[in-house]
Amino acid sequence: MEEKIYFKTSDGLKLCGILSVPKEKTNKCIVLCHGIGNVDKNEDGIFTKLSKKLTDVGFAVFRFDFRGHGESDGKQINMTVTGESEDLKAAIRFLQAKEYKEFGILGASFAGGAVSLFVNQNQHLIKGLILWNALIDYSSMINPVTNWEKKHWGRQVFERAKKLGYSEIGSSKYKMGKELAEELQKLRPWELLKNVKAPILFIHGNKDDHVPFEDSVKYTKMFKAELEIIKGAEHGFHEKPEYSEQADKATIEFFLKNL
Repeated sequence: MEEKIYFKTSDGLKLCGILSVPKEKTNKCIVLCHGIGNVDKNEDGIFTKLSKKLTDVGFAVFRFDFRGHGESDGKQINMTVTGESEDLKAAIRFLQAKEYKEFGILGASFAGGAVSLFVNQNQHLIKGLILWNALIDYSSMINPVTNWEKKHWGRQVFERAKKLGYSEIGSSKYKMGKELAEELQKLRPWELLKNVKAPILFIHGNKDDHVPFEDSVKYTKMFKAELEIIKGAEHGFHEKPEYSEQADKATIEFFLKNL
């Protein structure tokens, strides 16, 4: 069963989410956090399919639109990493009111930063964290590594945001505001995960041209985490069904083991 939910953040924004519940009542809930740009709580259908699989094995699942995305309030230009972390906090608070007590978090792509901030500050709530091709190191946005980053990021993007108040990013022309640009030059989400005690699983395609695959390899070793490599997959696991199926299988097995 799925239910569309609206809930408020601490700074007064109304966010939209979908709560999927299994047949048997549970106090365990998986929260799915999408990336940036023209994506939303469904993550181009990937999260929709994953939600069904997770409820089939007994978990409740909550996927929601971050501020400035999908059906939630807020403007693109005002979105920040810290703001998204507040959105996740509001989502967890709403779920606690629904009597969910044990949480697993999945952060995809750009959500890696907001998820890192939240988990660092709320370790007592989180039983397991999964990072799907997640951006937790912003250094490559300033000094690009991949071909995609070289095309869409770099110091000139940040200078433009400082001068004009925003900078358009990627083919979607997502408007990165000045405040977000300043955050990306200061925040180091990976450092916040150093002392996280909950198990962490990285899932990453080794052909990712958006977020360096090498980052996940490096931080897996640093955190003594697990790494699931989707061989041949680009960013998001969309190219072939077997890529998303492998990511889903690893995700489900991890949460079943740790929640």
